[in-house]
Amino acid sequence: MTETERLTEEVFCLNFELNTLANQLLRQSSERWVPGFLYEKTEYSHIERYKLACNYTAGKRVIDIACGVGKGSNLIALQGAANSVYGADIQPDAIRYAQWRNGRENITFQVNDAQQLGIENAFDIAVSFETIEHLPDYRKFLTSIKTALAPKGLFLVSTPIASIPIDNTPANPYHVQEWGFREFHRVIDEFFDVEKVYVQLYPEIPLPQPVVRIGLTKRVMNKIKNKLLPPPPKADTPDPVIKPDNDFSKIEEYTGQYNTEELGKSRLGYQIIVARVK
Repeated sequence: MTETERLTEEVFCLNFELNTLANQLLRQSSERWVPGFLYEKTEYSHIERYKLACNYTAGKRVIDIACGVGKGSNLIALQGAANSVYGADIQPDAIRYAQWRNGRENITFQVNDAQQLGIENAFDIAVSFETIEHLPDYRKFLTSIKTALAPKGLFLVSTPIASIPIDNTPANPYHVQEWGFREFHRVIDEFFDVEKVYVQLYPEIPLPQPVVRIGLTKRVMNKIKNKLLPPPPKADTPDPVIKPDNDFSKIEEYTGQYNTEELGKSRLGYQIIVARVK
C-alpha cells in the first residue's frame, strides 16, 4: 500500500470517528461501537461480552455477525485465540473502518446481511451481540445463523431484557422488538438448544456519562495534527484499562439467583445465551 493510500484510509477513519463523536455529543445518539467514541459504561459492557465469547473461541472458526467496526472480532482473534474470524456487517463504511483499524491476518471482514448470510456449515461458533432486536425478521436471522454453523455449532447471542414478554414498541428507536427474560429463551429454543444463560445487569439505571478514559477532544486534535500519517495503529495494542466501579455492569451465569419477575424491571440489563445447533 502506498503512502497516499494509507493516508486516504486514515482520513476516512478519522472522518468516521468525527461523525460518531458528533452523534454522541450533539445528538446523544449512537448505536455503533467505535472504541473510544462511546459512553464509558456502554463500551465496557460491549468489551465484557466479547471477553466472555473469548472463553469459547480458542482454535475455532468464528463468525461475528453485525461486527460493526471490528473491535470485537479483533478481540476474538487475539485474546480468544480463534483459528479464524469472519466479521460480517451490512454497512460498507463500518467494514472499511474495521479492515484498517482492526484487521489481522486471521480476520476477514466482509459486507453481508445478517438475515441472509448465504454461508453453509462453515463455522464452529457464531457470535452476535446486540443485533437481533434491530432486525425485522429475527426468524430469518436465526435460520441464517443455523445454516452457517457446522453441526452442533455454538451460538452466542445477547439482547436487552424487556419488562414485558414481547415489546413491539421499544423505547430505543433503533430496536424493532425486545423480549422478556424467559420469552427470549423460547425464541432461541426454536432453532437451538440453550446450554447456558448469562445476565449482565446494572446496579442502577445507567445514565450517560462522557467518555473519560481517552479524552475525545484531545484524541481528535492529535489525529488532526498528525495529518502526514504515522504508521497505522496496531490492532493488537492493548487498550487503556477501564476500571469499573459499582455503576458498571457485570456478567454472571444465571442460576436462579434473581427473581425473573425483576429482570427487565427493577433489574435492568442484558442477557447472553449460549446455545447449540439442534
